[in-house]
Amino acid sequence: MEAATAPIALRLARRAAGHRRLRRSVASSLSSLSAKPKMAWLDLTGSGLSAMERLVVEEALLRHDPIQRSWGIVGNHDPTHHTRLSLHRSTQGTTSSHMPSHDAVHNPNCVIIMGIGGKPDKLLDIDLVKNDGVQVIRRFSGGGTVVVDHSSLWTTFIGRSKDTPQVSPYPREIM
Repeated sequence: MEAATAPIALRLARRAAGHRRLRRSVASSLSSLSAKPKMAWLDLTGSGLSAMERLVVEEALLRHDPIQRSWGIVGNHDPTHHTRLSLHRSTQGTTSSHMPSHDAVHNPNCVIIMGIGGKPDKLLDIDLVKNDGVQVIRRFSGGGTVVVDHSSLWTTFIGRSKDTPQVSPYPREIM
């Protein structure tokens, strides 16, 4: 009888040792889950936000997130139809000789978004932009000039140097 129970006892001992390893592994995994994640995700697909409203959300997350998270944001947006912003005439467009005025903005199909350092006279065909009535928005961050329409899928990463110290905040080498 003792010989027959030995294999069972051995199997039970192995199983118990396996459970202890599993518990330690799970405990270790759970403790690493309690650490602050490197990036928070926000899916704005179907949110109804316009391109400008999306840029407002991005700037708010960068400047006013109380716990200073890094963000990955994705979504599709209407180029010009604002559902949450109520813009006054003086804030829509500019009367600069380089950019179209509000009265010239009448194209609901697309919007041009420029980075903070973009130069309209070098990056845009100003006459064509005015003739087509395309709204031009300057975003708070860098990046290239993009044309956004109804089918554009936006992906934005807002990084914090403290979360990704190995990543240069100004990636000149890839531009």
